[in-house]
Amino acid sequence: MTTRSKLILASLAVVVLSVLLLPRLARRIDSAVDPKWEQAAANEAQYQEMTNAFPIAGEVLPDHPARRLYEERKAALLEAGYLETRELRMKQAFASGRTANAFFWDFHSRFPGVEVSVRGSKADQPPVVMVTARRSDLGAIEKFVSLYASTK
Repeated sequence: MTTRSKLILASLAVVVLSVLLLPRLARRIDSAVDPKWEQAAANEAQYQEMTNAFPIAGEVLPDHPARRLYEERKAALLEAGYLETRELRMKQAFASGRTANAFFWDFHSRFPGVEVSVRGSKADQPPVVMVTARRSDLGAIEKFVSLYASTK
């Protein structure tokens, strides 16, 4: 046997062994996945359902199926600690109602499906923004709210 044929035979043996052992390795890795990863995937799926129902749920009666789905998912995710509600204070007050509308437009274009409301939007005090969002998104949301310039 020549060196070339030995090399081809060895390569073929490696390919056959990897084809035979790769599925077993994949099953072993899949079975070893921590339950926290599975819970995180389930929470993310519920969050996606909740955000998909959000545009409809905000405009219909409480007994509508989309509203019930939104409320159920939100309650479950809040209980699981995946969602968090925070009060964030803006640095400056809105100049007018138009700037408040612009804030909502900008907020929802950057963070679609996140529940947000504004309290105390008087001209003399900075408003307080109530946000219910994923913990992982809250840092970016806090930065957006604190740096938002209401001069639009």
